[in-house]
Amino acid sequence: MRGEHCVAGATILSVISVILLIFAHIGQVSSGALVKSIYMAEVNVAAYGNGFQGGTNTSASGMYDTSTTDLMGTFKGLRQYYRFGMYNACGYQKDGGGICNTSAFAYPMEPLGGMIGDVPAKFRKQTVDIIPTSTFKDNSYNHGMTRAGTGLIFVGSCGAALALIFGVIKLRLTFFIASICASVGAFLLMLGAALWTAVIAKDAWLQNVKVQHGYKLGIYVTAGPSLYLVWVAFAFTSLSCLPYVIACCTYRK
Repeated sequence: MRGEHCVAGATILSVISVILLIFAHIGQVSSGALVKSIYMAEVNVAAYGNGFQGGTNTSASGMYDTSTTDLMGTFKGLRQYYRFGMYNACGYQKDGGGICNTSAFAYPMEPLGGMIGDVPAKFRKQTVDIIPTSTFKDNSYNHGMTRAGTGLIFVGSCGAALALIFGVIKLRLTFFIASICASVGAFLLMLGAALWTAVIAKDAWLQNVKVQHGYKLGIYVTAGPSLYLVWVAFAFTSLSCLPYVIACCTYRK
């Protein structure tokens, strides 16, 4: 295969990867229409009120906040959905309205912390007690794993972007650098996505929990589009490595 063809193929793969990663990164930076449906993980607590009521024989009236302007973490009531991106977390109502926290680099996912920060005081102790011991309740585990995962994804994304930049400079040395950047980037993207996947898989166990009288607890943790975008970007970045190596060895001006 000619070096020129390899360069073209690798460039196309890198462009696709970088575009996917851009969308993965912008998820939940705000509650705007473009980004509110892009997230790494979602905690759906819309049915938790029924589970709480069935498990404690206590009315769940007043548990949820119906406002879209109340700040998160002010004990005004639970949102229906909590979505976590790499740089922020947002809470949403069923009608799609929502509000976000202040953005921060490698924003940690702490699902129980988010719930406890919103649930009114009269429901707080019972909420902590009714949720069984699990990784969902381990804020330090969720915090550390997701922050590390986001950090790895960020560096891996930089590697993919550098591979694209060096790959368009038609020199054998730059093709070699591009292949290194793509290889390292793909490896870090894989590690970061794997950490997020592991956390979500463990936290998702909560969907099987039942309380008294056979009621489900009503807390569901699922992976979001951002995580799938990162996995696909990892695949495209990995595929770009070999063409860059071939171009490095065979390219002639």
